[in-house]
Amino acid sequence: MKTSLLCDDTLIPDLLRSVPQARRVLDRYGLRGCGGPLGPMETLAFFASAHDVPLSRLLEELRAACEQPGTLATPAERVEDRIYRPFFKSGIAIVLTLGAVWGAYLLLRIAWASDFAEAGLHEVNAHGHAQIFGWVGLFVMGFAYQAFPRFKHTDLAYPRWAFASGGLMLVGIIVRSVGEPLVASLPWLKMLVIGAAWTEVVAIAIFVFIIRSTWRNSAKPWVFYDGYIAAALAWFLVQSVYDAIYLASTLSVTDRTELLTLVATWQGPLREIQIHGFALLMILGVSQRIFHYFYGLPLPSTKLSLVVLALLNLAILGETTGLVLMRTQGHAWAALWYGSSWLLAGSITALVWNWRIFERPKDTDRSLKFLRAAYVWLFISLAMLLLLPIYQFGVLAWWAPETQAAQLGFSHAYYGAIRHAITVGFVSMMIVGVAAKVVPTLNGVDIRALSPLWLPFLLINVGCSLRVGGQVLTDFWHPAFPIAGVSGCLEVAGLAIWGVHLWRIMAGYVTGSRPSDAIPYRSSDRILANHVVGEVLERHPQLLAAFLAFGFKPLASAWLRKTLASRVTIGQACRLAGANEEALLARLNEERRDEG
Repeated sequence: MKTSLLCDDTLIPDLLRSVPQARRVLDRYGLRGCGGPLGPMETLAFFASAHDVPLSRLLEELRAACEQPGTLATPAERVEDRIYRPFFKSGIAIVLTLGAVWGAYLLLRIAWASDFAEAGLHEVNAHGHAQIFGWVGLFVMGFAYQAFPRFKHTDLAYPRWAFASGGLMLVGIIVRSVGEPLVASLPWLKMLVIGAAWTEVVAIAIFVFIIRSTWRNSAKPWVFYDGYIAAALAWFLVQSVYDAIYLASTLSVTDRTELLTLVATWQGPLREIQIHGFALLMILGVSQRIFHYFYGLPLPSTKLSLVVLALLNLAILGETTGLVLMRTQGHAWAALWYGSSWLLAGSITALVWNWRIFERPKDTDRSLKFLRAAYVWLFISLAMLLLLPIYQFGVLAWWAPETQAAQLGFSHAYYGAIRHAITVGFVSMMIVGVAAKVVPTLNGVDIRALSPLWLPFLLINVGCSLRVGGQVLTDFWHPAFPIAGVSGCLEVAGLAIWGVHLWRIMAGYVTGSRPSDAIPYRSSDRILANHVVGEVLERHPQLLAAFLAFGFKPLASAWLRKTLASRVTIGQACRLAGANEEALLARLNEERRDEG
């Protein structure tokens, strides 16, 4: 490849086939371990944006590399180049067993009995633990170990310790989640389960230490969204210690009244730290990195982001403190919790509004719909949180004064629906969306050639809607229990389809590659038989009518244009459809010239 052909839409695999010595430049900016020997199926412009490198500088350095004689062999794969795989695979395995599947089973029992008390405390907490530590925790650790060094243009510190932290975390999750519900009947498991919780603390401490060390080794300066990552890591470690102490306390209490008091006082603050302190702050930090750099949306305001970061941490402290004081010092302290909830919701609204995530992006793919839907669910959960007093002391008192929730002064159904909206609707949807983008890229698979994942998207969203809506309705209408009960099955089905899809990509069963004879298409090129149909249509959507006129009827489907058309060249398509290749190319190029 001549240096004159180096431009923003040059594909990395095409560049490295012609100029392998250019790899040293790309590796310096984070390519190594990404996409296999020839790198991911992405353009230099996208690579520069995703890795926060000025495109002009990258192209200049690549042109200099092209002028150097000789070739450069692909670097040997290091132990950390695929470090995300065991974490992601473990996360998928956990969510499809001890996490979402176990939760769906508990929900079916609740629906059958029409009573949320049907599921025991330790059963519910074991499910919640598997979701937070196994589903969220393992994905966060795997993503951070893989992406963070590349974003910071450095190497992962202590990679073997990183793998060890994953093993410790997985052992702790399995022993804890399996053993906790069994302690009542098998008391000898108690110390083993508590030990597993402290094993997780050690794993998380190692993880935080490695990321901090990697940070310090980087030459990249601190940026505003790094503060969200740092705060999330701190809350991650704090909640693990809190969780281990809380677990030991609940397993040691023998009096039911004392147990209920313990749970009512300390479980709520733990969930606030886990969901708002760890998961929410981590996602907000990552979002500020990917919405702009991956999709070309506006760069967030640095000043606003830093102000919001301080306010969010203040709100989380206020929520947790308010809940404890409300239980121990009196209900007047509920004002602290409720005021902190308003601070949390207002700060998030100002922050996300600044991103303008629902504007038309410069780049889009199958993952963006998951990320946008996640933020819709976040705002639903926040709105429900702020409406809690109105629901509890207005709606319930007026429409269902005879119910236990109204008489108790607290609706477990409504509060649980708030939690589900943020944990599944927001957190899980973000994991699904980010992983659906990252995994194909890391494995060198062209994301445009893959399924758009509409089925899991619909199943998870419909399931979450039924769960949130159905669970709230149980306060008023007993037949709503089956509605909430079936929701878990839909969510599990969606996660299973997505999980199997990603697992197959990581195992090498899905390539989604471009046709072997294809050449990259640029808008200035004359359209040739070796150009991919999908790439031509992506740049010149007005040419769809010409393709349809020549008998390419499947292209009338937007879904097929996103999938099938990205895997076939114009020449292959003409042979399959029996169309006149020369006539089609002549018409396409004529209409393209007319457009210009």
